[in-house]
Amino acid sequence: MSKKIVITCAALILSFSIFAKDYKASMFGIKSDGATLNTASIQYAIDYISANGGGQLNFYVGRYLTGSFHLKSNVTIQLYEGAVLVAFRSIYDYFSINNTPALILADKVENIGITGKGVIEGHGQEVLKSITNQVEKGLLEKSALQTKPALIHFNECSNIKLDGLILRDACGDVQNYSGCKNININNITVESKAVPESKGMVISNCDGVTLSNSYFDTTGNEIDTNQTSKNVSVKETINSKGKKLKASK
Repeated sequence: MSKKIVITCAALILSFSIFAKDYKASMFGIKSDGATLNTASIQYAIDYISANGGGQLNFYVGRYLTGSFHLKSNVTIQLYEGAVLVAFRSIYDYFSINNTPALILADKVENIGITGKGVIEGHGQEVLKSITNQVEKGLLEKSALQTKPALIHFNECSNIKLDGLILRDACGDVQNYSGCKNININNITVESKAVPESKGMVISNCDGVTLSNSYFDTTGNEIDTNQTSKNVSVKETINSKGKKLKASK
């Protein structure tokens, strides 16, 4: 075999390996009709991509209804402009980590991300109605009203990236990061005013957090950082009144 053919074959193999790490959501039966509940399909896709070396799961224009799912190591979700992850309204479709429920969860994994110009829609009021209804029927404890679902909860994860997203109307706090390392968040918009006291970002026991070029409009504190977090940097980030935000304690 000639040297030229060997080089060409190697280039094709390399090209395939790169593009093989880019997956369309539709490949896994994930529907963009706003009516099909995609929780199991999204979780299967994430598990498959992580088990096969990692990659990017791409969501294109459409509304993708889902309950809670777990991100796994080396997987990025890409929400292209016009793509909306829509939270299912029933509280029974949410899972928890350390008693903190959320739509998107990650626990002790690394190299994860959610990027793109798409939207994560929490339907906060509707989820709260679901919780209240179940409490009134005696099917849930009253404490459920104190642990309302966040949009994002990552626990003891490392190398996290969020970029370009719109995070809208969480039932609880929008983002919750606990015990994480190396978090890089850039150019996100957080709009959560459907439910009282919805905090934009809660950082606890984390090391290495950078938030930049972002906008927050929330009913609770925009950013909460506890005393045990370190190396937290907030740059060029404002609230709805145009005030530059800092990492509060």
